[in-house]
Amino acid sequence: MFPMELNDRQSLIALGLSVVALVYMVRRLLLRIAKPRGRESMSRDSAETETAEAGALGATEMLELRLFDFAREVEGRMQTRIAVLDRLIIDADREILRLQELLVATKREAPWEPVSPTSAHERLSNATAEESAHPRQPDALIELPSVNTSTQRDAA
Repeated sequence: MFPMELNDRQSLIALGLSVVALVYMVRRLLLRIAKPRGRESMSRDSAETETAEAGALGATEMLELRLFDFAREVEGRMQTRIAVLDRLIIDADREILRLQELLVATKREAPWEPVSPTSAHERLSNATAEESAHPRQPDALIELPSVNTSTQRDAA
């Protein structure tokens, strides 16, 4: 084939097809040579990816465990506070009942009498004279239960 013969349209098509076939064969040969290197790098990349994923999973599990422990601790603190408050409510209810019973007993012992304005004035002057002679004593002595202050601080 000489350059003069390439002027023909069929010759030009044949030359183009042969160039395309040559490029295809060279490309295929180069890809076969490059594939083993690519597989090594791909396997190395996948190994690095798997290692990174395993590390991320481990860190996630560790954080989940810490979060679970923290939630248990907070729940325990809340339960302790609730128990202390319940106990205080029960104690307050008992004290209310005791004071109501004391009030009823006091009303039975000394019923109220209607007071005239003149007798009230006389009582006030008599009471002032009595107070100077005898200091007033408390009506009732109430013992408070001993409460451990460190327990209340821990509960708060």
